[in-house]
Amino acid sequence: MFATGGVMAACAGSACMTATCSCCGAVGGAIAKISARALYVALFVLTTALAVVMRDYAKPMLAKLPWVVHAAGGAAGFEPEDEWFGAQAVYRVSLGAFVFFAAMSLLLANVRDRADPRDAMIQHGNWTLKVVAWVTCLVFCLFFVGAHSGVITAYVWFARVASGLFLCAQSVILLDFAFLWNASWLRRSEHATERGDEKAATGWIMGLVLGTLVLFGGAVALFAFLYQWYVQGDAAKCATNAWLISVVVVFVFVCAAASAHPAAAERGASVLPAAVVAAYCAYLTHAALASEPEMVNGAENECVPKHASAGGAGRREPAELAGAALTLLSVAYSALRCGSADFFGDAGDGDHLGTASLLDAAGDGDGAAGDGDDADVGGAGAAFPAGPTRYSYSFFHGVFALASAYLGMLLTGWGARGDGDAGDPGDIRDVDSGWASVWVKIVSAWITSLLYAWTVAAPFVMEDRDFL
Repeated sequence: MFATGGVMAACAGSACMTATCSCCGAVGGAIAKISARALYVALFVLTTALAVVMRDYAKPMLAKLPWVVHAAGGAAGFEPEDEWFGAQAVYRVSLGAFVFFAAMSLLLANVRDRADPRDAMIQHGNWTLKVVAWVTCLVFCLFFVGAHSGVITAYVWFARVASGLFLCAQSVILLDFAFLWNASWLRRSEHATERGDEKAATGWIMGLVLGTLVLFGGAVALFAFLYQWYVQGDAAKCATNAWLISVVVVFVFVCAAASAHPAAAERGASVLPAAVVAAYCAYLTHAALASEPEMVNGAENECVPKHASAGGAGRREPAELAGAALTLLSVAYSALRCGSADFFGDAGDGDHLGTASLLDAAGDGDGAAGDGDDADVGGAGAAFPAGPTRYSYSFFHGVFALASAYLGMLLTGWGARGDGDAGDPGDIRDVDSGWASVWVKIVSAWITSLLYAWTVAAPFVMEDRDFL
């Protein structure tokens, strides 16, 4: 009787395992039909969602792990608050995602041809193993990295630098988008004129003008509020803030004036990209000033209003959370855009996630939809096309790694949410936003302006090259 029961149990277990394997095979087959880049973006979005949830609900779980709270519990008189646990969770999720994407970047270094085995095995195949590796990185960093080891403290400072690099990459992507937006709508206006549809042609031009006015108007309004919030009518007391804002304003004005010059317009310059740069620089300036520490030399920093500071009480307001969600969406888009082939000037990507499809959904006869998407999918047993890769796999994952580090800074106010009681400068619970974060963002705004200025000046400096 017991033997019969044992046989039945073994058969039931075998049937369950067979069903599970069949289910996994079906899921793997479905995954194989999806664009690889879309799947990597999905992993990043899931990471973002996990970080957002853990930021607000991590305390009951992390408080039970002695190696996580050792740095806090071992310090006399310090009781970690909910925000300390939330910041710890965000740092660990960010670190886990960074390790995964950085490892993918290293494993796929120097893959230039689709015949490389790493193309099929790592970039496009073995999704079950990759998902397991992603989960393992997150779980290990979340539960088994001790707060007292110094790993998290070191990672927070590294993430600040990596976030600056990502902001620079985001600046390049932003300029690329601005020029493509301008060129796309101008081309649509020209096509409408050729068809004799003057109303449609005028509509596209008016759209460009309206977009330019809205972006410039928003930038000017934000700069005016920055002077009101962070200078407060006392340029002597808040001289640093006044200088930081004024330098960016000068850069933006020079870029706008150069774009509007007739000679620059003849070489392809336009005021719409200048307006996009102005709005982005205004945003970065506000983010930089909001990262200033609330205490300077033991005294309250009177040049930073409480409601606008990184650690201010208004940080959890619904409007700010909505803004953070929009920013995270832009991070995912920017990371994906960095990996597209036309970002490097390669031809024939055609992937439906590329810029051409985003800006020219209707199509202008430049290839069939999804032409390159078929070349970006594949699973076990799939026939992979030959020829050179359509984008740099290593760079693609490197941008996702930088975006993961930026995610950790974005959700914690560049470290401001994790500070506790006053402690040693190197203590993990005393990681505030500080001047390092201010300068990372301000320098990113300067770099954005200089990059755009170079795009305007390049046709004059190197006249033998065609920039149109």
